[in-house]
Amino acid sequence: MSDPINPNSTPVSGTDSRKSKLKKKAKWPLWKKIAVTGGIIVLLLVIGIGTYASFLISKANNIIDTVGTKEVVAPKDSAKVKPISILLMGVDSRKETGSLNSDVMMAISMNPETKSATIVSLPRDLEMKLKKNGDSHKANYFYPHFTLTEPETAMKKTKEFFGNFFEIPFDYMVTIDFEGFKQVVDQLGGVTVDVDQDMYYVDNWDGTRIDLKKGVQKLDGKKTLDFVRYRKSNPGSKFETQESSDPARNARQQQVLNEILKNLKSLGGVTKASGILEAVGNNLKTDIPSSQIHDMISQYITIDTQNIELIHMDGDWISPYIVVKDEELAQAKNALKLRLDPNWVPSSSPNSTNSSKGTDNRGNNTDSDGKITPTRTPKPTGVPTHTPKATIKPTPTSTPKSSVRPSPTPEDDDVVPGLTPEPTRKPGGSVTPVPTGKPTTTPKNSEAPKPTTTPQNQETTQKAG
Repeated sequence: MSDPINPNSTPVSGTDSRKSKLKKKAKWPLWKKIAVTGGIIVLLLVIGIGTYASFLISKANNIIDTVGTKEVVAPKDSAKVKPISILLMGVDSRKETGSLNSDVMMAISMNPETKSATIVSLPRDLEMKLKKNGDSHKANYFYPHFTLTEPETAMKKTKEFFGNFFEIPFDYMVTIDFEGFKQVVDQLGGVTVDVDQDMYYVDNWDGTRIDLKKGVQKLDGKKTLDFVRYRKSNPGSKFETQESSDPARNARQQQVLNEILKNLKSLGGVTKASGILEAVGNNLKTDIPSSQIHDMISQYITIDTQNIELIHMDGDWISPYIVVKDEELAQAKNALKLRLDPNWVPSSSPNSTNSSKGTDNRGNNTDSDGKITPTRTPKPTGVPTHTPKATIKPTPTSTPKSSVRPSPTPEDDDVVPGLTPEPTRKPGGSVTPVPTGKPTTTPKNSEAPKPTTTPQNQETTQKAG
């Protein structure tokens, strides 16, 4: 029996029935819509980031494999488990200069267990000697010298030389061209630094133009390089600014290094990794094996800047060199050694074979941990029985001469040692002693030495040149 038809009911067509079903299916709660939309976005981000990360890893591997050597590193020597030391140099290879002079030199030791590092900045004008009794040269002389004379082993020779100086073996060496430095800063979008003084210098010969004002500011790659390199201004120019010392330059270099490290660790640095890798890869030379570079990156990529010890050696300016006191050098040596081996104990016996002077600026002997032993000068006891020998005999003349002649080595050490002529400076060669009396006669055996002229004082005069 069929159901009775309700006369008040409205017939439902097939079309209306389908619409009703569709409406029922489309009614999703708001939270579900948000969740689904968010899930899709997250999924896209994960896929995108994963693809980008894979691309970066692949690109990084290619660059690292190109830059690093093919040498196989034993597991026990991996940077993940073994402390390592690196000699880093920023070199100027512009065609205009025809040089490889190093304006930036850093000795670095790193410890994987403590995930920490020590960085010592060397003054470019630091006085150093290839041989103990050899001629003096500035620190930035040696890498270009070895590159010119022994190009196949230049890095090895440079590591050995600076290793003897710091009394540690340098495992590896890295040189980065200044063009690469500029490109890295530009890829990071610049760095914010505190410019410590006005800086102005123009050299039309090599195209250098530095023009910076004092104060906190964000610098691009070119201006950042100007900031870390500035040494002198143009004398007599209406724009002349104060000159800068090597220690001040080192402090600026370390300020910039800190900013670069912070930017590299930020999200912005990560997203710009591709360009940074290209900038570094095209301008970097090293003897580090590719596998070791991978291990170093994985071990130290998250290093806290608080665990990086920065040391810069100041020394004293004795034209045309920076002369570092032995206790200051010993402090730098000890810091590098302790980073490599926290259990290392400084030796009390003098074992330094290549210090800046062998003594400090007061003529005192020092041992390897900086302990000072004053040099004793015997006092005259009556009339001497022999002729006292001075370090340098005064030149007999009726008119005393100036105490210092112009140094034969240009103070502007943009001269490229080995690549462009640089006069050598023999110890004491640029000094004329200051006569304390009338140097018209040479003391005879029967004469007592004058109290105003002692071998010690003349020795000091000779060192002051």
